Amino acid sequence: MELDERTRVSVAAYDAHAAEYQSALRLKRPVADVRRFADMARRGDLVLDGGCGPACDLRLLRDAGVHPVGVDLAMGALREARMLLPRHPLVQAPLQDLPFRARSFGGLWLSGAFTNLPRGVWRETFASLLELLDSGPVYLACYRGTRDLAEVEDPILGRLHISEATEAEVEALFTSHGLTEVSIEVRPDPILDRRRPWVVALGRFSR
Repeated sequence: MELDERTRVSVAAYDAHAAEYQSALRLKRPVADVRRFADMARRGDLVLDGGCGPACDLRLLRDAGVHPVGVDLAMGALREARMLLPRHPLVQAPLQDLPFRARSFGGLWLSGAFTNLPRGVWRETFASLLELLDSGPVYLACYRGTRDLAEVEDPILGRLHISEATEAEVEALFTSHGLTEVSIEVRPDPILDRRRPWVVALGRFSR
């Protein structure tokens, strides 16, 4: 499928700096969020880690008792993930066109997954991902704000184009698609702290 050129720039940055990115975040992962997510899932369920990058959260999800399938577009990131988890299912594909059957998963983990997509496709992408979910928890983390693929200089990845959303927008995204038990928090970025806040959401999807 056709990708926005700004998204391609960001994918290339993750390709080029995957090892440094993985190293910088290795001890700064959302462990408590993973546990809450896993507690809402059925033990042993397949869960989709969309935008998994270099396996930043895959191992945590696995250790929490679920079976994550990692998806990313950046092949460099997937190579790093493969070195960490040599037998783990990893797929290179865009979030908007994943090669899975409907209702294949028991959870969606979307940490930064929408960051490099235009805001205009977030809703349709979210809806298509929910089609892959039978029932279970949905976790979404994104930058807080209103920018739409704005150019930024990341201290590790270099030039990126990032999109953001407000707490109200993320909450509306969840509730308008029927998610319940929704919690929304604002958190500091693991690297840039409060200079780049995140919106973190967790909810439950049922059919």
